[in-house]
Amino acid sequence: MEVFNITLPTSWAELSDKQLLMVYGLFARDLSAAEVKTLSIMKWNSLKVLATLPHHRFLIKRKEEPEVALSTRQIQQATSVLDFLDNFPPMPVRIARIGKYHALPADFEKVPFEQYLFVDNLFQGYLNTQSDELLLQMAQVLYASDHVKPDKAQLVGIFYWIASLKQYFAGLFPNFYKPASSTDGNLLGNGQTDLYHQLRDSTNAMIRALTGGDITKEAAIMKMDTWRALTELDAIAREAEEIRKTTNKA
Repeated sequence: MEVFNITLPTSWAELSDKQLLMVYGLFARDLSAAEVKTLSIMKWNSLKVLATLPHHRFLIKRKEEPEVALSTRQIQQATSVLDFLDNFPPMPVRIARIGKYHALPADFEKVPFEQYLFVDNLFQGYLNTQSDELLLQMAQVLYASDHVKPDKAQLVGIFYWIASLKQYFAGLFPNFYKPASSTDGNLLGNGQTDLYHQLRDSTNAMIRALTGGDITKEAAIMKMDTWRALTELDAIAREAEEIRKTTNKA
């Protein structure tokens, strides 16, 4: 039986910018996971469906190669290689450039802490409002220009970038990123006004922890490398938890 030899990426990290853009574009169309994977396989391997055949089969062709009849089961087996698309990237990935504007490092290493704080607050706001305007504001920071004009697929990519970054940081800095004690586990769900105050208070608390209450250090803290700032906050959170446990035992 004739079959196609196909090649597929096996992780987010293997996707090129062009492939990322295509996947995000499919996500933007609200297609099912199966549809996204099937369309990705077809596009990345230059396959074309010529006809639907009886018994859940499809007549498929690639360029000058002979036509091949594939069953739904065979296609599903092939798409399983792309099951990694069902989850956020374990390490952040992003489209490296939008137009002429280049992105910040995907993992935010060497990025000033103030930029991370701004993007994080916008991200939390987006989760609460689903406003694309907030994704656009994130893009302006992430691509270092007020003139960047992301399309719908690129906006989805920005959401995936920061969602995966937050997940990644939660693993690296587990003391600082402990789940919130509220029932919803985050800063959301209490209305825009409450969200604003919670974000403001959270940001102020982080800055106070890093400056030790010395406002003369605030400017330097805001310019600090994001990873360095989060490392310090994680250590402070760990020490605070140890003190709390010791106090409770006393």
